[in-house]
Amino acid sequence: MNNYSIRNRLLTGMFLLLMVALIPPFYYFDSSLRTDILRDAKGRAVTYLNTVAWTTQENTFSSVQDFDSWLKALSSQLNVRVTYIVKGQVVADTNVPYNDIPKLASHADRPEILAALEGKTGVEVRYSTTIKKDLIYAAQKEMGQGVIPPGVLRVAIPASSASERLNRLEAGMMWVFIFTTFGTVLFGFLVTRPFLISIDRLASAAQSIGLGQYQRRIRTYPGTEFEPLVTAINDMAQNIELHLRMVVDQKKRLEAVFDGMTEGVMVLDERGRIHSCNTALNNMLKCVEGCEGRTVIEATMQPDLQQAVDDILGSPIPKNASLVLELPDSVYLAVNLVPFRDRQEARKMVLVFHDVSEREQLERVRRDFVANVSHELKTPLTSIKGYAETLIDAPETPHSTAVKFLNTILRNADHMTKMVNSLLVLARSQHNKDSSQLTAVDGGAVIERTVRDMTPAAYEKNITIEYNIESSDIFVVADEDGLTEVLRNLVDNAIKYSPSESIVSVGLHLRDGLASFSVRDQGSGIPAESQNRIFERFYRLENEESPVAKDGSAGLGLAICRRIIRSYGGDIWVESPINSDTNTGAAFIFTLKKTRKA
Repeated sequence: MNNYSIRNRLLTGMFLLLMVALIPPFYYFDSSLRTDILRDAKGRAVTYLNTVAWTTQENTFSSVQDFDSWLKALSSQLNVRVTYIVKGQVVADTNVPYNDIPKLASHADRPEILAALEGKTGVEVRYSTTIKKDLIYAAQKEMGQGVIPPGVLRVAIPASSASERLNRLEAGMMWVFIFTTFGTVLFGFLVTRPFLISIDRLASAAQSIGLGQYQRRIRTYPGTEFEPLVTAINDMAQNIELHLRMVVDQKKRLEAVFDGMTEGVMVLDERGRIHSCNTALNNMLKCVEGCEGRTVIEATMQPDLQQAVDDILGSPIPKNASLVLELPDSVYLAVNLVPFRDRQEARKMVLVFHDVSEREQLERVRRDFVANVSHELKTPLTSIKGYAETLIDAPETPHSTAVKFLNTILRNADHMTKMVNSLLVLARSQHNKDSSQLTAVDGGAVIERTVRDMTPAAYEKNITIEYNIESSDIFVVADEDGLTEVLRNLVDNAIKYSPSESIVSVGLHLRDGLASFSVRDQGSGIPAESQNRIFERFYRLENEESPVAKDGSAGLGLAICRRIIRSYGGDIWVESPINSDTNTGAAFIFTLKKTRKA
C-alpha cells in the first residue's frame, strides 16, 4: 500500500465499502426471492394436482385407455403433465402415446411417489429424462374407481417459468450493482481529481526548489493538513538560499587562488580518483580535460605516478612522496604527493606538479655526456692507443701478433662508431618534435620485414623467430623508419639474451583500442631492480654472462626505443619474468595509437 497513490487508495476503499454494502443484501434478497418463487411454483403444482384429482373423481371411464385419453385432453387445457402410476408402473401419461406407456421405466423409487404412498402430498423438483427439462412434480395417493385401480396421481409443471423470473430478477439486481459500482468509481475519480492536481503542484514546487530554484515559494496547497509541510519547505528553501550564497562566494575566492597558481594541483578522493584539478595542470597535461572521476593513470597515462598514489593510499602510515615524470616532448614534471584526512577521516591526497623540464634536461645532458660518454669513449680509445703504441715501438712484432692487435684496434673503433651512430639516432629522435611527419604505418608489414631481416642473426645462434599478427590491417600512427629501428633493437636484444635453440616471439594485437607490439625471449630475464632503469641512456646489465657486455654495446638501444615510441605518443615497458616456473624470460611491450589506412 505504501507505493499506491492516494487516488487508488480512496477508490479501492470506496469499492470495498460498496462491496460490503451491496453483496450481502444481494445474496439475501436473491436467496429469499428464489425460495419464495419456488414455494409459489410448488403451490401451483399442488393446486393443479388437486384440480385434476377432483375432476377425475367426477367422471367414470370404460377403460384405462379411455382414462388416458381423458387425461390428455385435460392436460392440453391446463398445460400440465399428468401421470397415473399403479404399483410403480405408469398406466397413463399425457406426454407419452398410450402404446408406448408400457415401455416407461418403473417409477416406484421416485421421491414424490414414495411420499404419496405414505399418505402425504409429495413435491419434488427434478430433471425429466422423458421431456428433457426441469419439472416440479406433485403426487398424491388415489383410491381408484371403476376400471381404474388404486394408484398415485402425479402432476408435473415446468420449472422454467420460475427460473425465468429468478433470472430476470438476478439480471436486474446485477445491472443495479454494476451501475452503482461504476457511478461510485466515477464519483470518486472526479472528487479526488482537484485534490491530486493540488498535490502535483505542491510536489512540482518542492522539486523545483530541490533542483536549485531556491527563490521559489509555495503559496497554495490542497488543505490545512499540508500547511506544516509547506511552511517547512519554504523555510528550508530560504535557509538553503542564504547558505548557498555564502558557499558560492567562498568557492569563487578559492577558485581564484587555485587557478592563479603556477603549479599544477590535483586533488584525489579516498578511492584514488580525481576530484578536481586547476588550470595550470590542464596546461601541463593536455590529457586531463574533464578528468573528474577518472583514475590518475587514465588522466595522465603515467604508471609510475599511479603506483606512487596506490602505495600511499594503501600504506597504514602514509608519508609524503615525490617523483619526476617524463612526458612526451621532453617535458619533466616534479610531483609532490601529500596525503591528508577530511572531517570524516577519509584519506585523500593532493598532488602538486612543478615543471622542471629545463632543469632535468640540463641535468641529464651533463650526466650523460660528462659521466657516461667520457667513460664509454675512454675505454676503447685507451685500448686503441695502447695497441697502436705497441706496434710503433716494436716494429719487429710477429705478423700473427700484429694482426691480433689490429683486430682489437678495429673492434674498438667499430664500438666507437656504433656508439656515435646511436647517439646521432637518439639526438634525432629527441629533437624531432614535428608530429605532422607521422603517417599511417602497417604494423604487420613492419614486423614481417624486421623478422625477415633478423633471421640470419638468429640462425647463427640456432634461434627461431616466430611472429603472431592478430589482423592484417592494423595501421598505427608512426614513422616507418623509426618503428623499424625500435623493432630491430628489441629483436636484436632478444637474440643476444636468448640461449641457443630457444624461440623469440614477436606479436601484434589490439588492446583497449591501441595496437600492442610485443617481443618475448626465453633468456635469463631482467632483475626487478633493473627494470625501471634499463631504458636509461648508457645503462647496461653488468654481469659476466651478459651478451651485451661481450659485444661492446653502449647501452643506448632501449633509450632510443623509448624516445622514438614516446615521440609517437605511445608507451613502452618491460615484463619479466614471463615464465613463473623457471623464473626466466622477458617481454618488451609498446603501444601505439591505431589509425585507418591512409
